[in-house]
This record gives sequence, C-alpha cells and structure tokens, in this order.
Amino acid sequence: MNPRSIFDNVISNLIWVAIVAIVGIIYKYYSSLNNLQWILLSINIILIIVFFYYRHKLQIVTGILKVEQQMKDGISPEKALGLCKNNIKFLGIAANKLVNSPEFEKAIKRCNRPGKPIKFLLSSPDNIILKHAARRENKELNQFKEMVNSTLRKLVQLKQENGYNIEIRLYKSEKESGPPSFRLFFIDDTSVLVSYYIFGEGEGLQMPQIQIIKTKNKRDVENFYYAFEHYFNSLWETSEIYE
Repeated sequence: MNPRSIFDNVISNLIWVAIVAIVGIIYKYYSSLNNLQWILLSINIILIIVFFYYRHKLQIVTGILKVEQQMKDGISPEKALGLCKNNIKFLGIAANKLVNSPEFEKAIKRCNRPGKPIKFLLSSPDNIILKHAARRENKELNQFKEMVNSTLRKLVQLKQENGYNIEIRLYKSEKESGPPSFRLFFIDDTSVLVSYYIFGEGEGLQMPQIQIIKTKNKRDVENFYYAFEHYFNSLWETSEIYE
C-alpha cells in the first residue's frame, strides 16, 4: 500500500472516531433531546464531517486548496508577495498591482537567488490586446502600453541598481483575443494563484481565484499545478527576451 492510501485510510478512521466521540459528548450533555432532534442533529454532524472529508480528498486528488468567487476576496497581491520566501514567477499583462505594492521590493529581495531567476512574463507594450482593452474601457489607446512600460522600467531598475536576478519576457498576439488566458502567480514553486482575464473589463478583481498547491507523494501530471506550470513554461519559451 502506498503512503497516500495509508494516509487516506487513517483520515477515514479518524472521521468515524470523531463521529462517535461527538455523539457521545452530545448524549452526555444533551440527553433530554427527543428522537427527532437527535436525528436532525446527527444528520448535521455527518454532513459537516463529510464536507470536510471530501474537501480534503479534492485537495489530494487535484491540488485545489481554495476557490474564491472573486479575486478581491481571495489572496491579494500584497498578501501573495508576503507569502513568497524563495521564488516568484508571474504571468500577467502589466503587473502594476504587484510592482506598486509596498511589499514588492521586499519580496524580490527575499527571493533573489544567484542560480534561480525571478520570472515575469508580461505583455509586449505594442501588443494588439492592449489597444483592444483600451477601446473596450473607453481609455486612451496608449494608456495600457504606458502601464506595461512603467513596470518594465521598475524591473530593469531593480536589476541594474540592486543586481537582482530577474528575467523578463514579453508575449505578443496576432489576435485581439490572444494570450494569456490566465493570470498566474507562482509562490515558491509550491503553489499557484490562478485567475483569468476578460479584456476591457477593469482590473479583473471581480473574477474568480483558485489556489492550487503542488501535492507530494504522487505523480506531478496528476495535479493541476503541473498543467498551469506547463502553460507558463510553454508561453515563456516562445516569448521575447527583454533586457
């Protein structure tokens, strides 16, 4: 039996022990409950325990740790930066929310390693999708271009003045609906925050956010972390190096 199966069996047995213990405690202190109340209480206890059990199973099988209906209710850019201790990889359009955060340079300093670059995969300033987004939001056509250029200046400044090991690549698209489909923030090669874009509909904070962890003791291809890391790496390899 592999370690994962053993762990799952232990969890299952602990759940049944918890059910028996909880029912015993309730019987001791609330023995005056009638039969209908006992039935309703027992059903609620079982449903709660089953919920947490299958939530645990979902995490083990897929790597999905948490899902938020809106990104603004999930892990903010500031909090995500605070979680980074060893490495950062980011895929987005301009990364303005990151670079303008007071936590940004602190995170870059913590994660700087000579042999492992911090990676930013951003839109080319001349990308057609930026003009499309500007038209959708009735903004100046060059507004998003300047947002990207602002981030690039900040990153280059950190590289040149502090010697941080930062690599930047720029993707382009031939179509207005082109890449990327997702905003990806990889934290320490152990988890990734996933959200997506609808170009021309604001900052995207109203879109869902998924937190995925890189599970252990199983094949990497059986986890959603692998899929999003592969997506990032594939786009990285085909994008333009920015110096």
